[in-house]
Amino acid sequence: MSLFDRLAAAVPDADQQLAWIDAVCALGVRRPGTDENARTVEWLAAEFGRMGYDVELQPVRTLTSHPGPAMVTAWLTAEPSRRLEVHGLTMPFSTATDRARFRLRNRASDDRLDPDDAALEHVRLTALPTSLLENGILARHDPAGEFASHVHVLPFGSALGKEIDVVVASGAGAMVGVVDAPWSTSDYFVPYDGVVRPLPAVWIDRDSGAALDELVEEGDVTVEISSTVDHRETVDHNVIATAPSPTNDEWVVIGSHHDAPWASAVEDGSGIAQVLAQAAAWSEIPADERPISLAFLLTAAHMSEGAGTRAFIASWPHLDRVRFALHLEHIAVEAEPDGDGGIRPTDRPEVRWWFVSAPDPDEAAALTASTARAIDEHRLDRSMVLPPDVFGPMPPTDGGFFHPAGVPMVNLLAAPMYLFDPADTIDMVHRPSLVPTALAALQLTLDAVAGWPTDD
Repeated sequence: MSLFDRLAAAVPDADQQLAWIDAVCALGVRRPGTDENARTVEWLAAEFGRMGYDVELQPVRTLTSHPGPAMVTAWLTAEPSRRLEVHGLTMPFSTATDRARFRLRNRASDDRLDPDDAALEHVRLTALPTSLLENGILARHDPAGEFASHVHVLPFGSALGKEIDVVVASGAGAMVGVVDAPWSTSDYFVPYDGVVRPLPAVWIDRDSGAALDELVEEGDVTVEISSTVDHRETVDHNVIATAPSPTNDEWVVIGSHHDAPWASAVEDGSGIAQVLAQAAAWSEIPADERPISLAFLLTAAHMSEGAGTRAFIASWPHLDRVRFALHLEHIAVEAEPDGDGGIRPTDRPEVRWWFVSAPDPDEAAALTASTARAIDEHRLDRSMVLPPDVFGPMPPTDGGFFHPAGVPMVNLLAAPMYLFDPADTIDMVHRPSLVPTALAALQLTLDAVAGWPTDD
């Protein structure tokens, strides 16, 4: 039996992977700097320990944001007795305030504001025609031919989560952000880049936003904003489980992140399950048959600009011996509106992006071919292989930081519209993809060991 066949036979089934995801979600809201996230670290260390790995907890110091409820009270300035109260979520990494008053102005009609203004900012989740990526797609598995007409609703607006910076640049003194999504929500954990902005900002749902729009159309509007948010320096931990090879001191790093905006299943309970599945399979291979050294990495503080991944790259002593980094994020279903203000899962997987990067062009081409073979052989529909810079200087992922570090990398990412919302529950995990994705990951690792063979 080949090494791949032995590993494949040891991959945990979908039931086990879902049980891991359920256990992680049961720990609660896993934001960086919380007790729930600390318990996640303990749970992961115990799981890796049971598999027989050496486990290191690497401290990661970072600024974390802990938003609470927000309230906006609005009235026509000429009619202060007629008031509209709107409840929402304080925007992460904004500044708290208590009953601060502003003139409400719709930034869509006037983008030059002053500190006495609160900008009413509609953030419509981006509907991306997949065909716009056509020139960047290196390979695909799209047997139904959907990419020509498919529209992918992303979890970001046009400013990619940085709408608050647009408002800061406008000169406004506060922001009332409307989450213009296909369902009704104000629980939107964006931005998450670790930078505190010097103005109050809140998220409200689309219906509340429409009510404020109507009020603004009637005349000058005054708003009173109360918001609560706690920013603090915290120490979280990367969980690193290692299995050195006695014959090969090169490393493969297989990772994801363990924190989340909510008690999230896809983000990134599903990534945790994928890394655990890889570790479980490799634990069945005796050390003297291990063809390369292995590190299973679950990083901290993704929700603070990937601080854990950056810390790992900056300080892990074996980084110069990393043959390949494989990051597995988000095994997700595509969701749709349920007709009642919410969303529901479909039976379709969300579009999968496989970002491929290597500093040597020939190596990048071979790695692209290896990834294309893996997604074809394991029938991972709605998959596209993309260069690392198709959306910006590096992939918009937790593992994207391996690209500027010059480490050969594949990073799987699905970006469902509900990624930063409590609607990310376990029924949003695409169960049929769990085992095939794990098998593709094993194949990619063995191809890395073999030097990414180009022959089929």
